Amino acid sequence: MASRSGVDSVEESEVFLLLKEYCSKRSQQRSQRSQQRSQRSQQRSKQLIFMPCSPYILNFQGPAGDESRDVNFRSIQKDGSRSAVAGRLVQIAESAPIPEVKVEDQDEIIQKLVELVKTSGDDINKKIKQNEFLQQQLRMLNYDMFERLTSSVQSLVGQEVAAGASDRRIQQQKIAWAFEVTSRLSAVDVVHRRRVLSFADRYIQQHHDAWLQQHGGWEEVFDLENVD
Repeated sequence: MASRSGVDSVEESEVFLLLKEYCSKRSQQRSQRSQQRSQRSQQRSKQLIFMPCSPYILNFQGPAGDESRDVNFRSIQKDGSRSAVAGRLVQIAESAPIPEVKVEDQDEIIQKLVELVKTSGDDINKKIKQNEFLQQQLRMLNYDMFERLTSSVQSLVGQEVAAGASDRRIQQQKIAWAFEVTSRLSAVDVVHRRRVLSFADRYIQQHHDAWLQQHGGWEEVFDLENVD
């Protein structure tokens, strides 16, 4: 699959396709959460209009368990191994958030980009629009910058892993966050999505492919029935 020159004409490897699947899941999740926030806001407005004199405190939170219905990626699809692996990666990234600590021994650009990718959803574009410096850096995003950013985020996530955690669990979380960084960057308006995916493809194959192959490949490492 080739059309443009350079990185944009990269062939779609299995890792590249898995990255696309992951980003698609996250995009759908963000969209549904945004719709639900909008619906809840509308419901609150209706309650204020139709119940203005109620002496009771209105419950604007919706039915119990409403939040759990955002997007049920915990029910991994069974219609394809790629979708199942992507769903498992989503689970792992959600279970291992980036801790609120600053990156050390990195330059200012990497520090700012790490702080940026801690933001998810629509807020990430809002932050960028307010910061011309970040816009410029992201427009010039190259593989070296992507590699340093992703490695920095992975090192922060690794700090949160419980003492005595298996190497398998640590590696799963690092790989999941390589995907999550890619997803968040690819949602940024000023970044070329395909270029980010190609950087991530290269990064994962350089930094994680050997370990994955030693442990049976993607399906084995991210098997739902084989969870630490």
